Amino acid sequence: MAVKQAAKAVQARKRGKAALSFEAGLVDYLVREHFHGDSGEFARHTGYSKQQIEYWRAGSKKPQKSTLRWLLSATIAPEFRVAVEFEPIDIVGRNEISKVLREALNGHEKNTGVYAFYDSMCNVLYVGKASTGFGQEMYQQLRAPLGIGFPRAVTNAPSERWMAVKYISAYEIPKVDHLDYPKHVESLVLRLSKPVGNKVLGTLKRSAPPRER
Repeated sequence: MAVKQAAKAVQARKRGKAALSFEAGLVDYLVREHFHGDSGEFARHTGYSKQQIEYWRAGSKKPQKSTLRWLLSATIAPEFRVAVEFEPIDIVGRNEISKVLREALNGHEKNTGVYAFYDSMCNVLYVGKASTGFGQEMYQQLRAPLGIGFPRAVTNAPSERWMAVKYISAYEIPKVDHLDYPKHVESLVLRLSKPVGNKVLGTLKRSAPPRER
């Protein structure tokens, strides 16, 4: 009953019958703009109950300042998630790359973010950004030339990345407005680790405000 009353209060404010407080207006905006107006989805994402969200949207209860900051952060700030980390892979032939990657990524093939390749001692060989999905872009980069020189005395030196890569990591990084955040993170990691397989470090760009029409 309380949830229905809160929902009716939200609808009444939308029809202009009551003025939203700043707190109620902010919560209502986050729900509408980022969660398609679904209080339940917003509740699951932020860790509160749907009833509590409806109270805040209706203005019948007021969230604390620290709660508002959390709601904003949880909604807008990008949060990294580990897809796989230091996952061992064993590729014995070029035609097995796709199969081995699919098993290692374990359902995260189509997710996007930043990934890394490591050698047998877990030294970083290459860091890249996956814009179209980890599976496709990691597959392409594993087939690329290793790009590392070896002394002439070394026989059967690996010539492609898949021959040297023994571990992989992949981190999901959501996109944000006005900035290619995965690219931003990739550039930072490249500057910190300077992998031997990366020839370009990228650029760290500042975000820019949108132009008003």
